[in-house]
Amino acid sequence: MTHPPQPPVYGHPVHPAPLPQAAPAAPGAPTAPATPTATPPMRVVEARGLTKVYGEGEARVVALDSASLVVGRGEFVSIMGPSGSGKSTLLHCLAGLDTPTSGSVLIAGQDLSGMKDKQLTAVRRDRLGFIFQSFNLLPTLSAEENILLPQRLAHRKPDRDWYDAVISTLGIGDRLSHRPHELSGGQQQRVAVARALVGRPEVVFADEPTGALDTASAAALLETMADMCEHLGQTVVMVTHDEQAAATTNRIIRLRDGRITGVEAVRRPIGGHDTPAVAPGARHVAGPAVGPAPASGPASGPATTGSTPRTEAR
Repeated sequence: MTHPPQPPVYGHPVHPAPLPQAAPAAPGAPTAPATPTATPPMRVVEARGLTKVYGEGEARVVALDSASLVVGRGEFVSIMGPSGSGKSTLLHCLAGLDTPTSGSVLIAGQDLSGMKDKQLTAVRRDRLGFIFQSFNLLPTLSAEENILLPQRLAHRKPDRDWYDAVISTLGIGDRLSHRPHELSGGQQQRVAVARALVGRPEVVFADEPTGALDTASAAALLETMADMCEHLGQTVVMVTHDEQAAATTNRIIRLRDGRITGVEAVRRPIGGHDTPAVAPGARHVAGPAVGPAPASGPASGPATTGSTPRTEAR
């Protein structure tokens, strides 16, 4: 029986190739110290063959076509593509805001497939953070009250050390008593970022978080988010159309017509791990996380085999 080929999974391989074994040292010869091996980051987000189809017949739209990827702990990953490529649909499926037609999403090993609405709500509340282009701050509350609101609604108290680290890294300690109208756009978005992070989520999903900011504020915010991934081990998956914004991340995942066409490694190491940096713009496709690596192929290519009839992706 012939099994259909599996689409490649973009991310960290599960089984790295074994290291060559050195020949045994001669009796009495000095031994060299052992070379530490890097441990791959824990899988925080994993998508397996995600397909999303809207409508039927002539109105049928394939927004995602067998997209697979892996994001490790401490990674700052951007998703890019032209308008209609499916990047927002991919983000919504990864975040449990939309249900894929087929395929599965795992958050820190927990499969979202088949979950009921109440279960998905609990996952989004307890394990995920969200940042949007609009700040969505309540005007009658102070910055600190806005930050802590989700925790209070869930009848929880944030970890004080983590809270202090978030506030310090975002540089808003002297703005906590201010109302939103007393803050600049960049400061308001930093408050929104703090609100997403204060519950210490497994991953933060950011949809065009710099879209409403001026160039300087956007650059400062992205640098801060990258530092939080690198030094605090936070994981962020961001949709953006801005190449400069994407250049602050660890990896750029490219989409076209609902398919992942390739991955570009960027300069930053993965949060706190001794991962060699790759020159900006260097293209690569990571080995598949499941199944054997392909014998050969171009540095970037379609994430799926075969084709699905489509009209226009979202």
